[in-house]
Amino acid sequence: MPTLFRFLAVLGTIAGIVAGSLYVLAEYFQPEPKEISKALRNVKAEPLAADATASTTPKEPSITLPPTHRAQ
Repeated sequence: MPTLFRFLAVLGTIAGIVAGSLYVLAEYFQPEPKEISKALRNVKAEPLAADATASTTPKEPSITLPPTHRAQ
């Protein structure tokens, strides 16, 4: 029985150290915000029409999804 208590004490100590280090990382260190851009596969943007380029408010190109995409 003493070895079981010793084993549980060691596991509790390790769990306490891990939980404490995660708490310190979460509370005292903040990640730097940065912009991420990633290319999307199988997604094509429609080109802008000639009359839309002359407009004062440029329109965003619409994105078409491949036919295999299903709305969830």
